[in-house]
Amino acid sequence: MWLYKRSKIEDRSSKGFTLVELLVVLVMIGIFSSMVFVSVVGGLLRSEENVFIQSFTQTLVRARSASLGRGDAVRFFIDGDNRTFCVEGLKWQHIPKSIKVEGEGVGEVGPGIHAVTFYPDGSSSGGEIDLKWEGGRIDRIVIDNFLGLIRVERILS
Repeated sequence: MWLYKRSKIEDRSSKGFTLVELLVVLVMIGIFSSMVFVSVVGGLLRSEENVFIQSFTQTLVRARSASLGRGDAVRFFIDGDNRTFCVEGLKWQHIPKSIKVEGEGVGEVGPGIHAVTFYPDGSSSGGEIDLKWEGGRIDRIVIDNFLGLIRVERILS
């Protein structure tokens, strides 16, 4: 037997959550969701950048392999005006708007069109191609004159 009677307010509070507690939890879920979204989007953008670099360098490697296989010089073109690149005789591929392409030691074969030539002995005309991303990141693609080897360097800015 109880000496005092329990109030109905105590009974209600022990059965569930208050509105304030629910709002706090919802706000926390919103904050954590936005942090996850920013992280995922950043990862996707880096992934797209890496896919483009792979595509660009593989096209250069394809040009080098074609020159060795055919026994003829093969050119890799970059059309700055149309923002495209390709191996001579193949389909043009687009360069994303978020990338600024600059080159040093790459020959100009026409107005706005630059080329790296790969020769059947494995050598090339050589040069350096800088891919400058919107975030300030720079990837430099170096094409060796003597061996025609292609390597990618990340330049910290």
